[in-house]
Amino acid sequence: MLLPAFIRHPHGLVAALAACAWAGPGWLTPALRADEVASPSSTRAAMENIIDRLPELLDLGVPGFAPEGALRLYTHPHFGDLLHEDYFRIPVGARYKFSNLVEFNTELSGYFTHGLGDSVGNGLYELRLGVKREASLSADSGWGIGLDFKTPLSRPPADITDGVRHYLPYISGTRMLMRRWRLIGFGTFGADLIAHTRLTPSFTENELHSDSLIVTLGIAREWPRVRVILTTSIADTTLLSGESQQVYAVRPSLVFPVLRRPDTSARATVTFGGRAVWGPDGADYGVTTTVRIDLKYLDRESKPVSPTP
Repeated sequence: MLLPAFIRHPHGLVAALAACAWAGPGWLTPALRADEVASPSSTRAAMENIIDRLPELLDLGVPGFAPEGALRLYTHPHFGDLLHEDYFRIPVGARYKFSNLVEFNTELSGYFTHGLGDSVGNGLYELRLGVKREASLSADSGWGIGLDFKTPLSRPPADITDGVRHYLPYISGTRMLMRRWRLIGFGTFGADLIAHTRLTPSFTENELHSDSLIVTLGIAREWPRVRVILTTSIADTTLLSGESQQVYAVRPSLVFPVLRRPDTSARATVTFGGRAVWGPDGADYGVTTTVRIDLKYLDRESKPVSPTP
């Protein structure tokens, strides 16, 4: 059975998710006892410290709790392209905390011929824009609502993007599960609404070809020398399209800091990730290695924000 037409429309679905998020702080986390309530400043500082050391979670829409004026620049070059492709991809992104509750993010991806294979030219191939509203609920939990937009640019090599636009509304939540172990849990519920462009679609294996709902759940733990992230997800087209297809995925990752700041957070990380994906095209298993470089800047006049009532 399909969802009502107004929800299947991008604007309607965004509005529905927004309504759930604004009404949702009460069910995103259980009620706190009086002895668990922390001061506004410690609430923001504690959550920011944990997520700041796990910036990979920000890509999933998890609230980051950075203070107003915080700016994060990052890049994650695709060094594997030197072995497997004729081009080299370099995404460059930024996250800016416009206010204590609102964050803007953007990512621009380019490519160039690396000279070890055939010539495929140079240029930009993808743009991503996003906005997120977030708030802390307690000393160790918070929620967010956001919308990301992703579109291909120019006419890059056929296999470098899927050739379609993506509207990605979502709501997210995170909570400290075990403070002593620095173990946190996180989850997102959202949608992937696609729109065709003038480019010929080039979907990857087990990538759904129509609108879908996505649920993601995960846990992450930090040790002094390594971080572990385990993410599970399911994407389903049943409620948003005329077909019924599902993709299930499990992605474990080991994140190693290789350059550190004076506060011991990472300037650069190397991530060894695995994937097990089951979908319409069958089972897909693989491993990836990712290098990420992060630069942080903070407005000295920024101040922490109190939890949302």
